[in-house]
Amino acid sequence: MYEVKLDAFNGPLDLLLHLIKEFEIDIYDIPMKALTKQYMQYIHAMNQLEINVASEYLVVASELLMIKSRMLLPDINQIDDTDEDPREELVEKLIEYQNFKAYAELLNDKKEARARLYTKTPSDLSHYEKSERMSDDTTIDLTELIVAYQKMKTRVALKKPTRVQIKKETYTIQQSTAHIHQKLQQQSSITFFELFTFNETIEHVVTHFLALLEMAKTGIIQIQQTEAFHNFDITKGVNYDVKS
Repeated sequence: MYEVKLDAFNGPLDLLLHLIKEFEIDIYDIPMKALTKQYMQYIHAMNQLEINVASEYLVVASELLMIKSRMLLPDINQIDDTDEDPREELVEKLIEYQNFKAYAELLNDKKEARARLYTKTPSDLSHYEKSERMSDDTTIDLTELIVAYQKMKTRVALKKPTRVQIKKETYTIQQSTAHIHQKLQQQSSITFFELFTFNETIEHVVTHFLALLEMAKTGIIQIQQTEAFHNFDITKGVNYDVKS
């Protein structure tokens, strides 16, 4: 007798799949006599152990017996070419249950894998930030000047619609230099952002930037920065009186 345990299966379809696998049965060509015999032995084993047989097991048992009888006693009124396989509905149920069982195992594996992960909530790290102060006489290098130029270029681009125009140069380095001279005559020190109204074109910003580089190179102006990556101050240099 084939002995099984009731708690090893989750219903009659689970038991049928186990029997099919155990006896290496082709699920698409089930030998109903052998399968029904093994299934009924399981039912009898439960009765001998005084275990109440669930109604769903008895329903499937009656279906197996009906399919077996139909295969042994075919309907003589049906034409052979049009006979339907009485096992077809059972096979569809088993394949569908088999797929659901596989998907359930896959989801359970993902659940167990996710349970081993721990997600940490974001932490406030602002108290680790340090404001890097610079001495008043610190002269910035070209890299820091380019960073400030990129910030100004971005701010100007945001103020203007995105359009491309090809036109003749209208603002020269000489004009920009004169504008910086005028600002320094009115104030002893100006900032880079004070040179702009934020309504200028990109060409205007680039021209100012080139003029500043040239004036700093020749010593006409001096560029200083008090805090890293922030605005910088423009003051008169040692050669400020030299005509550009």
